[in-house]
Amino acid sequence: MGSKSKKKTTKSFATESSVSTDERVKSVKDDDAKKERTISKEANDKPSSSSLDKNQKKKRKRKEEPVTNIPQKGSFRSIQPPLSQGVLNFLDQKEFHTMTPVQEATIPLFLQNKDVAVQAVTGSGKTLAFLIPTLERISKRPWKKHQIGALILSPTRELAMQTYRVCCELCESMNVSLPLLLVGGGSGGSGNSVNHRPVTEDLKTFQREANDIVIGTPGRVEDVLTRYNVLDVSELDMLILDEADVLLFGKTVMDPTIASVLSRLPKMRRTGIFSATTTFTNNKSIKPLLQRAGMRNPVLINVQVAAVAASPTQPENSDNAKQSNDTKNTKPSDATTYTPTSLTNYYMVTKLEEKISRLVAFLQSHRHEKTIVFFLTCACVDFYGSALQQLLDSTFQKGKKKQKCNNDDDDLVIELLHGKLVQKRREKAMERFRERKSGGALFCTDVAARGLDVSDIDWVVQVDAPQDPSQFVHRVGRAARAGRRGSSLVFLTEKEEAYVDLLSNRQVPLQMLPEDEVCCRDIEQIGVEEEVRDEEEQVETLKIQNILPGIRGLALKDRDILEKGTKAFTSYIRAYKEHVCGFIFRFASLDLGHLATSFCLLRLPKMPELRDTKGKLKHFTPAGPEVDIYAIPFLDKARESARQKRLAVELAAGGKNAKQIKAEQRKAEQLKRHQERRQAAIQKGRNPDKKRGRNAQIVDEWEELAKEERLYKKLRRGKISKEDYDDQLFGSSAKKKGKKSAEKVDDAVSESSSSQDEDSSS
Repeated sequence: MGSKSKKKTTKSFATESSVSTDERVKSVKDDDAKKERTISKEANDKPSSSSLDKNQKKKRKRKEEPVTNIPQKGSFRSIQPPLSQGVLNFLDQKEFHTMTPVQEATIPLFLQNKDVAVQAVTGSGKTLAFLIPTLERISKRPWKKHQIGALILSPTRELAMQTYRVCCELCESMNVSLPLLLVGGGSGGSGNSVNHRPVTEDLKTFQREANDIVIGTPGRVEDVLTRYNVLDVSELDMLILDEADVLLFGKTVMDPTIASVLSRLPKMRRTGIFSATTTFTNNKSIKPLLQRAGMRNPVLINVQVAAVAASPTQPENSDNAKQSNDTKNTKPSDATTYTPTSLTNYYMVTKLEEKISRLVAFLQSHRHEKTIVFFLTCACVDFYGSALQQLLDSTFQKGKKKQKCNNDDDDLVIELLHGKLVQKRREKAMERFRERKSGGALFCTDVAARGLDVSDIDWVVQVDAPQDPSQFVHRVGRAARAGRRGSSLVFLTEKEEAYVDLLSNRQVPLQMLPEDEVCCRDIEQIGVEEEVRDEEEQVETLKIQNILPGIRGLALKDRDILEKGTKAFTSYIRAYKEHVCGFIFRFASLDLGHLATSFCLLRLPKMPELRDTKGKLKHFTPAGPEVDIYAIPFLDKARESARQKRLAVELAAGGKNAKQIKAEQRKAEQLKRHQERRQAAIQKGRNPDKKRGRNAQIVDEWEELAKEERLYKKLRRGKISKEDYDDQLFGSSAKKKGKKSAEKVDDAVSESSSSQDEDSSS
């Protein structure tokens, strides 16, 4: 049975195999027949050789066309979901073809309804990284008349205006309504300018144009949302916090203004926060900060730059960036830096009183390069800016700029920018600085450290280190933007040199300024050349001119410079005491004498920090008693007349100040008369140091009295004017004496005449 069954199985297998082979042969024959029919049909319809060539060319073109249409990796056209044609046209117009690392990591996620927290170096393209997704989302949804679709908050007016300009260009290319700018800075105006006008004008614009996007500063936005029921934020879709470390992370307790704005916004929204210094690496520290912004499961993006030393042969777009959405892999290492690789950071150790002279030497040697100079306080910007404008800026005359200053490329034009300036002056200063083709210096505070985008900045100079070390990155980030090369320089004293190690630990490397720079030379009191003779050769070395005597001379002539120097001194001391790095910038180690010398003070002001000095400081020489501080006038006639009125009221009221003023005036007048007597004695051939007898002193007094009598008679007869009389009698002290001096002369003349009558009668 077993053998039979095996045979059956083999048989059946043989029959199945034979059937299958027959079917295969039959199918092959059918296929051959079909091929023959098709070949015969092609033979009948076979075209000529010329048509074959044309067809082959068309096929080649078709094969080549799809290759060119495929978007390159890293380009804006490769983003999924794809961008609208209006955005692409704007990018092509600006010649932005390739995304930066922060844009490549942020834009797709933002378009996919993700909350993002982005940290990237300055000048890396963060503005477009949030503007493009914002406009894409706003344009795809209809909005009612008073509804706001997106809100963008910036810490400063300059940054808000800059974002507003870029957003306007994007809106025009997409045929979307222009954004509404809400910034402070003015309480009046005709409404022609959107930068400094009252809130009512902004609200009229909103009701007329029905803006979908609002860009502004927290103070003005909070004021509008609180006082006016005009903006409808119930359907807000996008919230952007630019420079979030200032808006959210700067304090342990959130700013009440930001908290008020966020409390009025809906929770179901997309939120993006952007910063250049806040590192999203520690989950424990970042979680409560993200909760402040109302973010739900945000994607943390930390774009780091490889710390490769920039060399002249290195290409501009050599930034090796890494981005990651996983916070575990974004921990900064020793091979990364928080500044662009195209930026070179220098430092220079110098004496406190030599900083300004070295700054002037640096600016003069780099007069054809654009430079931003940072100071610690607004008063320092006012003082040094006003003084150096008069000493260095040839286009500055009598406090006013020439209109055609851009034509003088050899002039060192200095502009001022700080938070206490009127908004209109801030805008004009920035406009002139931007339009300057080559050269120019902008003296500013940290108000210009964030978001200020001037593409052709060559140098960033920091006369004083910032109070917060995180501001250092923002300051130097004004240079080397968008792939350009740039440099920065910070002046430090010997006791502040540890600041270099602190920045190195924060992935901000610094190197010593090369000695071939002009500002590294020695400082000389008189700016002349000095010959140094060696045994073999004679070498000439140029020394830096000390600029402080020139500034002190201005303070002796113009009370405006004098008062600005005093304010700058007091503000610098108070700001220095508030340094975050108090273990490096110790107030006890600050040489107040050298500091007072650097601000060209004539007298020390009264302040608690100088209470123990008793008006005397080492390394500081005040003006002598011959200098009457209260007699130094304002060059501005209106301000001087107002000061004289206030001074007269104060003297009439009496009190400690009036007594002190009168005592100093009497002392200065006595010293001046003593010097005049010495000069008169020298002219007469006498020894001024020899003591004169009683009779000789009486003769001198009678001679002076007779001189005064002759002058008074000339005045009564109209031969000389009142001003000539005061000048000849009192000299420069005539202005302060006024009518009282004439009354004293009248009394003296009457007494002298009566005494002469008595002598004649006797």
